[in-house]
Amino acid sequence: MSTTTTPPAQIVRGEQAAHAHARVVATVSPHERCDYEYDTPQEVLHFDNDLRDAGVPIRRWVVGPIDDPVAVAFCFRATWNTPRHTFWAHVRVLPRAQHQGIGSELLQKVQQWAATAGAQALRVMAHPDTSDVFLQHHGFVHIGTEQLFSLALPLPTPITTHPLPANIRLTTLAELMIKDSDAMEQVCTLHAAISLDVPMPDELIVTLSKFRRLLGEDVNPAHYLLAFVDDQLIGESILMEDDDDAYVMWQHATGVLPAFRGLGVAKILKIAAIELAQSLGIRELRTWMETSNAPIRKVNQALGFHESNHPGAVIQIYECSVKNGQDGRG
Repeated sequence: MSTTTTPPAQIVRGEQAAHAHARVVATVSPHERCDYEYDTPQEVLHFDNDLRDAGVPIRRWVVGPIDDPVAVAFCFRATWNTPRHTFWAHVRVLPRAQHQGIGSELLQKVQQWAATAGAQALRVMAHPDTSDVFLQHHGFVHIGTEQLFSLALPLPTPITTHPLPANIRLTTLAELMIKDSDAMEQVCTLHAAISLDVPMPDELIVTLSKFRRLLGEDVNPAHYLLAFVDDQLIGESILMEDDDDAYVMWQHATGVLPAFRGLGVAKILKIAAIELAQSLGIRELRTWMETSNAPIRKVNQALGFHESNHPGAVIQIYECSVKNGQDGRG
């Protein structure tokens, strides 16, 4: 690639990084974006600051002027249920700058930095057919799939439910906050623990300040369902409004602490979420799921969720090994 025609990639931080990355992502249709891509500088800054506050290494690159970039890339260490020394990365090149070697240069820089930061494996997300050839050329192999599932509401027939076991009870965060002044901290601790153990969480780092921000910006505490077993908080299911359609809600997360799995709590929470969505007049409930997660897939299908055909309803996960700043080929 000639540097006389293509500007070199530069490392950026802080507000410069936030504005450049948000500007590129804003040009991409929402259904074509991958996780951790944000179209406002504030979201990018929140993301980076949360990682840095937790001591998680992250780096961003930009190609072109900060106020008119043609490509961006970022990389950070994974913080959840992945093998140790696994990093996540993403490269985004605008259509007008593609096929000039920019993506390959950025990916090489990502791999080199990840190796020096302790990476042994590098993962990326991509929508089908958009990056397969490029990623395979650079040594990446497909390792997993995220699929969007949806449920049409109201249900034609009510879900048949049984009385809750005597030691299991459900409530909402709103109700818990009325009864317990420590509710926010308790639920944040639960959410952090569950986020560490799910295949593909949205929250990389869960801190109390970030948790409060999540509630202040996106989640109504009355739509945050909680499960207790013998007065111990052990599970959650969160309903979030859709940004564009008032009749659509997202089941953001349904999770149970590992020690309490196998009791049917996840299914109980999902049924309660469906009933809550119906009571709110919602016409469609959507949820993302890692297709290899057999237990929750079985629960979703039993409750009537179907694979969605919405644009961007499938995201592929790819991985390559990292050695001496290069991919696993050498």
